[in-house]
Amino acid sequence: MKTSTVALIAVGAVVTVGIGYAIYFDQKRRNDPEFRKRLKRERKRLLKVKKSEEEAFKNKAAESISQALDEIANETFPVTNQDKEKLFVEEVAKGEELAARGEEFYNEAAVSFFRALKVYPSPVELVMIYQKTVPEPVFNLVMAMMSLDVKRKQELYYKVYPPAEMNVRIDELPEGVTDDGKQIIRRGLVATRDFDEGEVIYTEIPVVSALEPALEGQDFCNFCLKQIPASESTVTCSIGCEKVVYCSTDCEKKAVAQYHQYLCTSSLSLSSKEHEFATYATKNNVKYPGMIARFLATMVYEETTKVPTGRDDEYNTWDHIERLRFLEVNPGPTEALEIKLLKELLGPKVPGIDEFVTEERYLTLKGKLQYNAYGVETVAEGEKTVPKSPEQHRNARSTSPAHPLTGAALYRATSYLAHSCEPNTAVSFPRRTQELALVATRPIKQGEELTTSYVQVDSDGEPVRGHVERKKELADAFRFKCACKRCEREEAAAASSDRD
Repeated sequence: MKTSTVALIAVGAVVTVGIGYAIYFDQKRRNDPEFRKRLKRERKRLLKVKKSEEEAFKNKAAESISQALDEIANETFPVTNQDKEKLFVEEVAKGEELAARGEEFYNEAAVSFFRALKVYPSPVELVMIYQKTVPEPVFNLVMAMMSLDVKRKQELYYKVYPPAEMNVRIDELPEGVTDDGKQIIRRGLVATRDFDEGEVIYTEIPVVSALEPALEGQDFCNFCLKQIPASESTVTCSIGCEKVVYCSTDCEKKAVAQYHQYLCTSSLSLSSKEHEFATYATKNNVKYPGMIARFLATMVYEETTKVPTGRDDEYNTWDHIERLRFLEVNPGPTEALEIKLLKELLGPKVPGIDEFVTEERYLTLKGKLQYNAYGVETVAEGEKTVPKSPEQHRNARSTSPAHPLTGAALYRATSYLAHSCEPNTAVSFPRRTQELALVATRPIKQGEELTTSYVQVDSDGEPVRGHVERKKELADAFRFKCACKRCEREEAAAASSDRD
């Protein structure tokens, strides 16, 4: 018999057996309940095995990623552009070579691609390139490393900030429950030691501040907000404008370097974008557009003057601000005009600002100011009449008619103070500048949450309004319902009085 004939007979037999088994299997599956149960159990077992293998793979990958990030966290990256470019080229080439060697080297390849990402000037752009050119499993590992790296940095933030010398920490604290019973968590300031009544807990310089527009160019410093005594001469702007004055050459130099170089009207025509921006603030008696401009300019100053360390464990001004709570600001004609004026002001001077200042980002920054900024009192002599600002901020009423609020400021740590109608701290400005001091209003124990009042509650120890009015003001301005113990007591007393 020919070999080919034998082969054909053998194949035919195999096919026949296969068909026969398929028929048998189908009959058993259809007619034998026990057989169906065994099949179901086997499928579950196989799925469980597969899931277990997938979990083991994920855990191994996660462990590998975590270990790699631990190593990278201890590395010092280059600080010069030339050295960064050299490392980038080396790591990309290494990653490509490792990825080409197969799955066994995917983790190592991802680490190299991630190192390259750390020194690339536009990480988002590089991620898009990776997505098109890097094997999908390697790309997924790189993205997982990025996600874990961001998460670690976020968690580390509250371990290193505020610094120990401020005597406070930022903790996660309960804030009621949702409609479906889930716990609501917020962050608040907690004392790290005991304090006596009247003791200063900490002092803080703001991220950004601004005078009331009506006071600009008079006897108040544009930088520190201090009132300049009549016995002292004012310092004018060194680059030419007549819109602002300073209390010292030190304040003038700091202001020009950090933000005023971008805002100065100098000898420009009255139709200039700088004049248009300044005129808008004065005409409408608003500070927040200018504070946002200062904040953005300060970020540029910070990035261009910081000394590179090659480390990735530092936090810039944006890192502080992005964590703060904010009020939702609905876009409207006013905000559209402010964004237009801001872009026209900074666009020609700060590359990339048009792309950075989106409507969403501007509204978020404005909402952060509305929720977190504090009114500042710096009148030191005489009496001042200052037009009331239409912009809201915490402690919106001054402590004395003779000492009106002269500006507003946004603080890093102080923004985490929660409201209470019987607070254990008070915000003050003992140096009559933008520097804030937080003072204990009663004995405070270590681990106790620190609170202040966002609205005026008492004057000379006497209540200035009842709980209904306070709660309405808080709800209208800050969009929360006060549930402090004082409000609860007053509500209970009012209810009892009504029953009587």
